[in-house]
Amino acid sequence: MRHHLTSMLAVPFLLASVSLLESRAADLTDKREPVSRTEAERTFVLDQMRLFLTSVAAIEEGLGSGDLDRVAQEAAARGRKANAGLARPPTLAAKESDAWKMMIGQVRGGFDEIAAQAAANAPPQQINATLGKTMQNCVACHQSYRIKIED
Repeated sequence: MRHHLTSMLAVPFLLASVSLLESRAADLTDKREPVSRTEAERTFVLDQMRLFLTSVAAIEEGLGSGDLDRVAQEAAARGRKANAGLARPPTLAAKESDAWKMMIGQVRGGFDEIAAQAAANAPPQQINATLGKTMQNCVACHQSYRIKIED
């Protein structure tokens, strides 16, 4: 009888726990806008993002060691000028929203600005501030969008 009573008391607790877990799972649902891309488009976009991060790390290393030539080279490699003729999947441009294009344009423009500042021997604090401003576009994009593979 005691075991039966314990079981009866445990059921409401378990049901409440399951309900709480379900509501927390709903809160954790990814609310970013899904953007459909082919596998090739997704691979291209993610490769570009990794290149951005690699360059950010190299820029920070260059700033830390006082190597502004390295800063300028790394930043220029990710800027608009160096990537104007970048081979992109031919179907990608038509799928990019104006907001997406604006963010990526500001990222690439920011890298160009960093390259110019480094070439002009601007103070590292100024270059770092420009990098921080540039990275805010990366953050905004990652907070706004998630890539899903097209069916």
